[in-house]
Amino acid sequence: MKKVFSVEEIKKIEAREFRKRGGSFSLMVDAGINCAKKIIKLVKKKPIIIVCGPGNNAGDGFIIGNYLNTKNYKIDLFCLKNKSYKGDALKALKRLKIKTQNISKFKARKNSVIIDCIFGTGLNRKISGTLKSVILRLNKLNKIISIDIPSGINGDTGKILGCAVKAHATLALHAKKIGHTLNPGKKYSGKIMIVDIGVSKKFNYSWICMKDIYD
Repeated sequence: MKKVFSVEEIKKIEAREFRKRGGSFSLMVDAGINCAKKIIKLVKKKPIIIVCGPGNNAGDGFIIGNYLNTKNYKIDLFCLKNKSYKGDALKALKRLKIKTQNISKFKARKNSVIIDCIFGTGLNRKISGTLKSVILRLNKLNKIISIDIPSGINGDTGKILGCAVKAHATLALHAKKIGHTLNPGKKYSGKIMIVDIGVSKKFNYSWICMKDIYD
């Protein structure tokens, strides 16, 4: 049986990987590219709309968009203003080769596939305002693929934080999180597929062993 992780456990595994790599951005790049490759297998050549929020989940979205653009997909990407981003997400945004649109103007093309990169597992507050409005509009559309976890689902409890994306599929980065396995998170995640993002297996194994010893 595959291990299901808490948000804190995933953070510790990632921190070890960052130290090994000498930084965190390359892991974001690997995650974005591997998600994009999975998306290609799932949606063939349909138009794709990527919707990005304020954090590193958006960074994944920028990298996904860039990769799909190189494969000649029609991409519409909605995000916040540039000043809303920092760190790895800002670095990914600066490398973006496609034009962005403000998320407040979100609209979907007919027969498009939506990639949800609004919030990841780090969300710990209720969603409100413009982003809540966008999520409510998203939920009326046909096919939504969430990256890591549906936006608005708590990564540890599966509870809805104000509102949440009802995904048809979720690409869970590295492993399932507890929030994927508990309702309503389980129901909102749709079909869950694990995406290998290049985390060293020894970090994964050693953290599990440490946890088993000290629990």
